[in-house]
Amino acid sequence: MADVYQQLIDNKAALTNPRWDASFDNSIQSGQLIGTVAAAWEAPLFIDSAGGTGAGEWKITQLGDWFGNGTKTGADGGSGVAVLKGSKHPAEAMEFLDWFNTQVDDLVSQGLVVAATTADAKTPQKWSDYFSGQDVMAEFKTANDNMGDFTYMPGFSAVGAAMKQTAAKAADGSAKVSDVFDTAQKTSVDTLKNLGLSVKE
Repeated sequence: MADVYQQLIDNKAALTNPRWDASFDNSIQSGQLIGTVAAAWEAPLFIDSAGGTGAGEWKITQLGDWFGNGTKTGADGGSGVAVLKGSKHPAEAMEFLDWFNTQVDDLVSQGLVVAATTADAKTPQKWSDYFSGQDVMAEFKTANDNMGDFTYMPGFSAVGAAMKQTAAKAADGSAKVSDVFDTAQKTSVDTLKNLGLSVKE
């Protein structure tokens, strides 16, 4: 994987604009960006970033078997709700959370693939119009069903931040893409040990 992305960067065949930077939005609006790997929750944000350009020119598809992953995809973010142990009204809080997690249309409007209900999520018309008439939520459900088993480790925010710094260096040529994996490994081990957890390497 590192080699593939390194070749793309070396050959200037991939844009390296940070996702939440105005330059990324500009690359969509100018037509310079022709594809991106993103989480389901980015769909409405991508439409916003496009600034009224590209409607009907984009489609959503599955990741594909690039690296021997078969149909598997991976997690990018996610959220959950819980009632804290010290809550004065745990039963009422759980009742609210049950209600919250079943407001499928409202959750979908925020780009969330709802896992806590069996109700079918309907694609908002605005999304369908932008993404070439697709049933966007059906594509997201397929990806969600194909997600590999994955658990975020304690302290992962430190790992993600370190990876992001190294990735920025890989983008500007002062590091290699493979260094991102080395950073992830070292920071993961150091973070777990700093939390007092034993690590088997």
